[in-house]
Amino acid sequence: MGRLHLNKKQIFDLLTQQHWIWGAVNQPPMTTSLRFDPSGKILGYEHPNECSWRINDENILEILSHDASPTWKFEAFFIFQNKIYFFSGPSQDPEWGVIFNLIGSNNNIIEKSDIIPPEYDLNNLVLTEDQYLSGNILSRLSEGKNQQQEGIRLVIWDLDDTFWKGTLSEGEISPIQRNIDIVKTLNARGIVNAICSRNTFEDVKARLEQLRIWDDFVFPRISWGPKGPLVKDIIEKIQLRPETVLFIDDNVTNLNEAKHFVPELNVAEPAVLENLLDNPRFKGKTDPEHSRLKRYQVLESKHKDMAATGGDNEAFLRKSDIRVSFHSDIEAEFPRIHDLVNRTNQLNFTKNRWPEDIEEARLRFREEVEADFDTDVGYVKVADAYGNYGICGFYLSRKGEFLHFLFSCRTMNMGVEQFVWRRLGERRVPIQGKVGSKLEDPIVDWINVVEDVDKATDASSFSANRLKVCIRGACDMMMTSNFLRTKVDTVEEFNYPYEGWEIVTTPRIVYVAGEDLKDQRNREIVARFPAMPPHRFDTDILEETSDVYVLSFSQESFHGLYQSKTTGMILPLGNVGLPWYYMPGGHAWDPYSKNDYTKLTYQEVLDWGITTGCTKDQWEFFREEFIFFGGFNKELFENDIHYIFNRLRNANKKVIILGLNSKIGKDIDLMKFNEKINIIVEPIVAKYGFHYLKMENFVKSEDDLANDGALGGAHFDRLVYKNISDKILNITINYSEKLKNS
Repeated sequence: MGRLHLNKKQIFDLLTQQHWIWGAVNQPPMTTSLRFDPSGKILGYEHPNECSWRINDENILEILSHDASPTWKFEAFFIFQNKIYFFSGPSQDPEWGVIFNLIGSNNNIIEKSDIIPPEYDLNNLVLTEDQYLSGNILSRLSEGKNQQQEGIRLVIWDLDDTFWKGTLSEGEISPIQRNIDIVKTLNARGIVNAICSRNTFEDVKARLEQLRIWDDFVFPRISWGPKGPLVKDIIEKIQLRPETVLFIDDNVTNLNEAKHFVPELNVAEPAVLENLLDNPRFKGKTDPEHSRLKRYQVLESKHKDMAATGGDNEAFLRKSDIRVSFHSDIEAEFPRIHDLVNRTNQLNFTKNRWPEDIEEARLRFREEVEADFDTDVGYVKVADAYGNYGICGFYLSRKGEFLHFLFSCRTMNMGVEQFVWRRLGERRVPIQGKVGSKLEDPIVDWINVVEDVDKATDASSFSANRLKVCIRGACDMMMTSNFLRTKVDTVEEFNYPYEGWEIVTTPRIVYVAGEDLKDQRNREIVARFPAMPPHRFDTDILEETSDVYVLSFSQESFHGLYQSKTTGMILPLGNVGLPWYYMPGGHAWDPYSKNDYTKLTYQEVLDWGITTGCTKDQWEFFREEFIFFGGFNKELFENDIHYIFNRLRNANKKVIILGLNSKIGKDIDLMKFNEKINIIVEPIVAKYGFHYLKMENFVKSEDDLANDGALGGAHFDRLVYKNISDKILNITINYSEKLKNS
């Protein structure tokens, strides 16, 4: 046992000059005609995980998936009876706990001297054919690499001459107390037990009730049919991976039949019971209250009720009153979340594990949260008509991509992961390894969001859910929306980059969309203007589909303004690569002194080495059609917010305005400008009778600012955004109750 001491060409020739058997160790082969084509393609077998191959710089064979990432890395090798055996565990999903092998003909190509001894000690392993076929190689490889096989979470018992002595249908049986004790001990370890037996259901139930152990089993499959399909049905219904299931039967034919239907299943004859409780795979996790058994009993009841609906899963789910709640107090529930991150597999889409030591894991979590300002993190509780499942999900995303996105298998097939993914804005999920669900399907409309599923009734949360909230602004609103969108339906309108340009959501854009674009000439001008993504002027302020509008005016210092010579239309424009902030003697953020882009030739724009996404004709049109109007303009700003406020008041909308932080921060110039915006906005808000949230009520010291090293005052600690969202939610709920009672 070891690695090949051959050069790359010798290994290349060995691989490409024959057909190979491919499959999991001690399982029926997936193919007997896999070929390594010299071009690097895999032939004779098709699967997304095995598309191409290569020999790496260490002269180790790697099989690659459809995205060219290594699925298998064959570091272990041995020769037996003139056959070559390559071995690999899954590179992308080490928790899978399976070993795959390639088997080919040696034809005396490789000598014993060509094998490098392994770095791990296998005690000079010599295998007989019986040892190999019995699975010894799998366990020895795992031991040699100091890896543990995955723990067993379910034991499926045959009854006659396995759980008890004798055959029930032929007369009286003799209980085996050791086996009764094993079942009860496994339940206390969080390992559940099921039954697959050829018998009459009523007779078995009556006998096990006499033994006072019937309620210690779940998902009994008792009939006179074949056992393979029954075992498969148990595993599918109980929603566990076959690698974590053991089937015990005294009939080898039944074991082989079960393996045929469930190839990854662990099987054993009754002799395994002698020392089963001492096996590390059956260590489990202490569960004196049998909470795991109770959860699977609930799941069993759900399947019975679903069967009563004719097997229509969605019809059943709609009757199940599924509720979820989103929470952000991660530290308070860290032990459970730590367990979820490190233990879940089937619905762990990202599989980014933390250290096993909980304090080291806590430090890792804090590093992940603080690594970027745009971090959204939370956990999910789930309940339905059958019970409360507690904390079942966890997510952490940065810049629109999840670092963690995972759920407990106890929510399998409920649609929770699909619902949460869409609720959080369908952010990118870099899926790692095998998962038991697709996020795109189904479209879930049978789950309700409540404030906390632990509360028996939560009418206020349901009433808030019926309202839609439009959130419009810059990054301050983006972070607040991370908390709001999990409580209410949201329409989110934030600034974003487009081909190098910053697309702002200032009041000016609303005015242009609602008034200036009524003029066909302005529509034609806009079509030729730089930095015009599709739907640039779409806003729910004009559509008026939301019930509540939450607005912030923190973008007024961002851009210069440009006025059309033809129509007088005024548009903002700014590019992060162009000198849009800096003026001689000015400040980076200066709202009044902005560079005049019309003075830049197209070649000068190119010389800045940036991407503008516009042609020379577009740029020259911009320079000819527009004149520089200047930076921030108080009169124009007042006109624009009056326009917005009038529309929303006339539409009878609830409006919440966020004031700007002007007290706490080291960027004194920014604080001064924010104060000017507040002085303009606050009295206008009071005139219209809207809600105005003073930021000084939330930001009271530098401890409330983001830990970004600058403490400038523009960005806040996560708790501040949480408190702001709570205040907005409270106003929204009260408004909802008022509407309901009116």
